[in-house]
Amino acid sequence: MSKTALITGATSGLGLSYARYFASKGCNLIITGRREDIIRENAESLQNQFHVNVEVIIAELSSLDGINRFLAQIGDRTIDILVNNAGFGLKPSFVDTPETDVEKMLYLQVWCVTKLTQFVLKGMVRRNSGAIINISSDGAFAVLPHNVLYSSTKLYIINFTEGLHMELSGTDIRVQAVCPGFIDSHFHESAEMHMDKSRKGLFGFRDPDAIVADAMKDFAKKKVISVPDTGAKMIRTLVRFLPRNLFYRMAARFSSSLSGKK
Repeated sequence: MSKTALITGATSGLGLSYARYFASKGCNLIITGRREDIIRENAESLQNQFHVNVEVIIAELSSLDGINRFLAQIGDRTIDILVNNAGFGLKPSFVDTPETDVEKMLYLQVWCVTKLTQFVLKGMVRRNSGAIINISSDGAFAVLPHNVLYSSTKLYIINFTEGLHMELSGTDIRVQAVCPGFIDSHFHESAEMHMDKSRKGLFGFRDPDAIVADAMKDFAKKKVISVPDTGAKMIRTLVRFLPRNLFYRMAARFSSSLSGKK
């Protein structure tokens, strides 16, 4: 019997790449997004290319009501693989961020991940089988100015995933947090961040399919935290050893360079 993978935020970028990856392995898909015309085109393309069933659920997961409606739609269906990918960035400093945007981010990147994982995990525990992949960020290792709330939610995802890994020790359920680095997707444009995606080297933008392929290699090696990007690996290592005051100064400069400020 074919497995079913549920992937949130599969309209584009990393979510669509995960959908493509699991469809290529013969998994049926349940994919979510908000841009209905685009995600339905994605579903048709995946079905035609990989000959799997693809169900689209249009969902707003950045509110409590939206999360609860989505869980009701999932119901008691068997979910073998869950990819918590849906997320967004914010450009303003924390103090200038509208309260509605703060709430949306916390609901989407903390509460939705937590609630959906618990909902799906209950069935996985009964079957003693399943996989949960939570998309974190290299920002979880090194918070930057104008990225405070986003980085904080992504750090939660790492701690949450590692805790689940320990609780599920001795079962056949696997969990992983992925910190992908810079992705060539619509993420930054949606957050009104103007980035030079032609940049190469350590902090260059990578194709999302390549990131997913590397992360799944880490999954096969049973790595709980996957950092498939060399630049993100370097950030993780540096932050461990840098004196905090030095890190604060470097982070401020790096943030300014990304935004084009002097």
